[in-house]
Amino acid sequence: MAEIDNSLSNLFASGEALYNSIENSGLASSDIKYQEDVRRALGCFSKSAFLESLRNQTLSIWKMRQIITIDSVLNRFLLVEAYLGNLTVKLIEGERLDILKKAKQYHEQFLRNVELHEILTKEDRNYMEEQSSDFTKNAAKTREIKIVRYKRKIALEKEVKELETLGEMIDESTRRKHVLKLIELFIQKSFDELTSIKQETELLEKMQMTQDQGTEQKKTSELYQADSRLKNTNGPLLSKEGRPLQPFIITNQREAIQQQVFRPGWRLPTMTVDEYLQQEMNRGNIISGGGKIPEKKEIDDNDEGAIDAATYKAREMDEFKDTNPRGWGNRMGKG
Repeated sequence: MAEIDNSLSNLFASGEALYNSIENSGLASSDIKYQEDVRRALGCFSKSAFLESLRNQTLSIWKMRQIITIDSVLNRFLLVEAYLGNLTVKLIEGERLDILKKAKQYHEQFLRNVELHEILTKEDRNYMEEQSSDFTKNAAKTREIKIVRYKRKIALEKEVKELETLGEMIDESTRRKHVLKLIELFIQKSFDELTSIKQETELLEKMQMTQDQGTEQKKTSELYQADSRLKNTNGPLLSKEGRPLQPFIITNQREAIQQQVFRPGWRLPTMTVDEYLQQEMNRGNIISGGGKIPEKKEIDDNDEGAIDAATYKAREMDEFKDTNPRGWGNRMGKG
C-alpha cells in the first residue's frame, strides 16, 4: 500500500508540475512542444488514476471518507480526473468530437467523486442539477448566475495563490485548506469546461450535418445531370466549340473494323485513283479537251447570199416551232 502511495504521489506531482507549466506557457496550442507536454501530463495523470483505482479497491468508501478528512495528500488525488479533463480538451490530433466526449467524461467523473466525498457545496450541487436538466432560465437570471460564479472563481484563484506562496513550511490545517480550495476552484473550472464542451459539440454536430446535406445535394445534382444527359442522346455529340454535349464511350475497335474490311483472300488496291487515271490517259482511253470553243462567224453585210441563207434558216426554225410547240413530243399519250 505504501509503495502504491509513493508512486502515486510522484506521478501526480510530475503531472501537476507539467500542467502548471502548460497553463503558464506562452506557446500556441498547435505548437509541437506544447502538444508534447500535454501528452506527457496526460500520461502522468492516467497512470495516477490507475494507481488510485488500485488503492481504492483495498479501501471501503467509509474508510476513504475517514482518510480524506485527515490526509490532505489523499484529498489532493481527487483532482486527477479534473486535470485529465482540462488536458484532454487541449489535444488537437484526432477526431474533435471524440476528444470532447472523453474530456466530458473526465469532468463528470470528477464532479461525481467530489459529490461522493461530500465536498460539493449545496450551491454547486443545485447548479449541477440545473445544468444536467432541460430547465432553462431567462437571460437576466442566467447572466446574474454567470457573474456570481465568475467572481467566486476569481476569489478562489486569489486564495489558492496566496496559500501557495506560503510554501511547504505550513501546518496540516493550512495544507488541507489549500487542497480544499484547489478542489473547489477546479469544480468551477469543470462547470465552465462542460459548458464550453457542450457548445462546441453542438456547433461541430451542426457543421457535420450541414456538410452531409451538402454532399447529399451534390450527389443528387450529379445524378440529375447524368439522367438529363442520357435523355438527350438524340442530339449532337459535340457542340460547335468541341465540348461534349452528352456522354459517350471511346472504344478500341479499329482492329475489328479493319478485319471486316480486309478479310483473308480479298484483293487489296495496288494503286491510287490518281495513278489509275494517269495510266488510262497514257493508254489513250481518256480524250482530253479540244481547245477553245470556236467563235460564231459574223455575216458580212455586203454578202447578200449569206444574208438570204441566214434569213431562210431563221424562218424555217420559226415554222418548226409553230408546228412543234414546246412539250409536244412529251405528252405521255394524252393527245
